[in-house]
Amino acid sequence: MFEAPPLTELQKTLSSASNPIGMRMRAAYYLRQAYKNTKRNTIDDNDDDSDMSHEESHHMKIDQIVINSLSNGLLNKDHGSLLRHEFAYVMGQLRDDRCCDVLEKVLLNDSDCIMVRHECGEALGAIGASRSIPILEKAIEANPDRPEIGETCKLAIDYMAWKARGGEENDMENQPMVCACMLSPYSSVDPAPPHPQHANMKVEEIGQILRDSSLPLFERYRAMFSLRNLGGSDAVIELGKGLLEDSSSALFRHEISYVLGQMAHPDSVEALAESLSRKDEHAMVRHESAEALGAIEGRWNDVAQILNNFLNDEDVVVRESCVVALDAVDYWGRWSMCDEEGGKETCPSFAQTKAQEV
Repeated sequence: MFEAPPLTELQKTLSSASNPIGMRMRAAYYLRQAYKNTKRNTIDDNDDDSDMSHEESHHMKIDQIVINSLSNGLLNKDHGSLLRHEFAYVMGQLRDDRCCDVLEKVLLNDSDCIMVRHECGEALGAIGASRSIPILEKAIEANPDRPEIGETCKLAIDYMAWKARGGEENDMENQPMVCACMLSPYSSVDPAPPHPQHANMKVEEIGQILRDSSLPLFERYRAMFSLRNLGGSDAVIELGKGLLEDSSSALFRHEISYVLGQMAHPDSVEALAESLSRKDEHAMVRHESAEALGAIEGRWNDVAQILNNFLNDEDVVVRESCVVALDAVDYWGRWSMCDEEGGKETCPSFAQTKAQEV
């Protein structure tokens, strides 16, 4: 495509909550990419025998700019819950323990939005710093009536414990190693790993684990990510059943929506649309279903029609999620059509799209 905007422009975009929400959302992900590029360049520099202290200092400065920009965005409530929870998610994906102070502060703030606090807990689990375990435990104890917080923090602790064991299962000698078909094709840091035992199971059997509410949530999450990594229509169908049939955990259902968005499979549209349409569903589930719809490939027109029906939803997070999703549909849908018509430069909206990019 084309180069990312300069870091100064990204900072400027996030400095004002009056900028369009789609623009601010893209800025957050451009910052994540800037951070990744910095880490990659630092590793490359360290492979060079020459004195790279100046370059390393420059990379570290970029690191801190990215972290500061996202931290300030998370603390600025004018951005709204949707964007703030997205900032927390991106901070978790950086896996940099310099993010922990702000994430822990927001997690423990009882007056803040539950969805934002949940994302902070999940981000701390992704970072995996042992210093955060007492904070996560404190959040569980302080939120007995807020399962979105308690379940998130318990999952984070379980995941960190699993990693502390070296990622090994208790009885690995009786279990197959994860085969290539089970490895994740995604770049995200997930709240639970797939289980090696799932490699020799049928998709329907993994789906049964997914929907078994008597099992620990961590095990159900593992089934979820096993299905995601396997991919295909059958896995999407099992995940869709979990999304629509579960009544045990809004956190669990919202994660299924997220996973379906990652898979971007056209067979998930109906389940996601049904989830979005349920007015009695938790807002964090409906919002995730809306954003997932914006990622679905090959059904741009269908998705746009669905999302347009909820632009005036009574829940502001759902409304904003539909705006962000439609922004993604417009962007990727147009570029897809341009590809089909002979290249992006031939698309009438190419220059406009490039000019409007953050």
